[in-house]
Amino acid sequence: MKRIFPILVLFLLFIVLPLGSYLYLSGGVDYRLAALEKIQPKGELLDFEYYLEGVAISSRSLKNKTVLIHINEGSHDSKYLQRFYDQFKQSANIEFLQIVSDSLVQEEEGFNKVYSPTANAIMEAYSGKDIILVDTAMQVRSYYDLNDSTVNELVRDISVILPLKKKSSITMKDR
Repeated sequence: MKRIFPILVLFLLFIVLPLGSYLYLSGGVDYRLAALEKIQPKGELLDFEYYLEGVAISSRSLKNKTVLIHINEGSHDSKYLQRFYDQFKQSANIEFLQIVSDSLVQEEEGFNKVYSPTANAIMEAYSGKDIILVDTAMQVRSYYDLNDSTVNELVRDISVILPLKKKSSITMKDR
């Protein structure tokens, strides 16, 4: 009996725990790969440029950021938009845009407004969709209608394509 207990502990430590960890982590990898497969690129976002208080907002300036674009066609989606903004406002890698026609002036906290001839072209190209998810390479990943059933899907997809924050490496000081 005294020899069986240490053998069982070693078996648990060297076989069962690593196997359990492997199965748990491979499930996470499979989930991420399935989510990435679902949101394959659907084409490049149309180029746009707009000046907001002397600062240029363009498709080139948003490269290397995940962009969440709200197409405002007179919709009232503020409860959903506020939820996205509150959840991701601390991330330096995400930008919120609201594309509106010149006749619509609805203010949403955190969303930069884009009024330009390009805004109308983007509104026409993605007509009928409320939200466009764009990755860091300016590739449109998916479109969403804002309702209770798609909000969680959008949050999951944002977290899948949002780039991870790069950790700084340790450097030695020269003396």
